Amino acid sequence: METIKNWFQDWSDACEYAKECAPDLSFLTLAEPYAGLLWIAGACFFLWAMNEAQIKAAHQSRRINTPSQGQNHRLKRALAGLRAAN
Repeated sequence: METIKNWFQDWSDACEYAKECAPDLSFLTLAEPYAGLLWIAGACFFLWAMNEAQIKAAHQSRRINTPSQGQNHRLKRALAGLRAAN
């Protein structure tokens, strides 16, 4: 805890010495190449996430429409039991 307190005190002293306490956020402007790369990475991640969501939705709809093999097996056993009873 003492080291955290010292870190904040050092940061405060540095701000007073530099007379500028706002953090440097110049890398967030679109003029910097890193911000452009960040936007491209964000767009790629967004497209990937949308694609994954569509694949998952399509897989879920196929899974709902087609009964599983366990259900098919139980249904066949039940039909065989009814035929045998007749």
